Amino acid sequence: MDQITQWIESIMSLWVVYPLLSLFTIGDALLPVVPAESLLTLAGSWAGSRGVPWVWGIVLAGIIGGMIGDNLSYLLGARMVKIGRRFKRAPGAKKVAHALTWINKSVETRPGLTIIVARFIPWARWVLTIIMGANRYPWWKFFLFDTIGVLIWATQATLIGFAGGWVLRDYPLLGMALGLVIGSLVGVVLDKVANRIQEMRSIRSATSSA
Repeated sequence: MDQITQWIESIMSLWVVYPLLSLFTIGDALLPVVPAESLLTLAGSWAGSRGVPWVWGIVLAGIIGGMIGDNLSYLLGARMVKIGRRFKRAPGAKKVAHALTWINKSVETRPGLTIIVARFIPWARWVLTIIMGANRYPWWKFFLFDTIGVLIWATQATLIGFAGGWVLRDYPLLGMALGLVIGSLVGVVLDKVANRIQEMRSIRSATSSA
């Protein structure tokens, strides 16, 4: 166990951790295979228990990577023709279909809030950024709301891990596990809350139109 701890600390102490976190976050924005918030949370947990990496460096790396990745996805959508229709017709994975349903119901009424909230839902943020670009949503508005979402997202993902690592600072590996569990629970709760809010809006709309 001590050897594992020393090995992880030797990696976490390297300056290259920050650009790697940014690169992983960019990759996650383009194709969300491994949620980048998990990596930020793990790094934050180690920072909370061992003091490295620098916690605000982790946050900054997440912000830079998130902003670059989201804007690349927006640009990708803007370069593709009728991408929104293609997404709707494609069989896709269940997560993509779920994200599309949420986006289609939310983006017309509250586009700014939807952009911010989608940053916390891996598949939703991926689909949303591409569709926003394809539908020619004003880039400056997208940039503004996306930046707000990325700032909140990177900060909370890192500090959740930091808190878990600090609580179990004498057991850094357990601290990483605790931070990851807390971060995952927060993601699930946010997803459920977003779905619940959308259901309430749908019921309200159906009632008012009846």
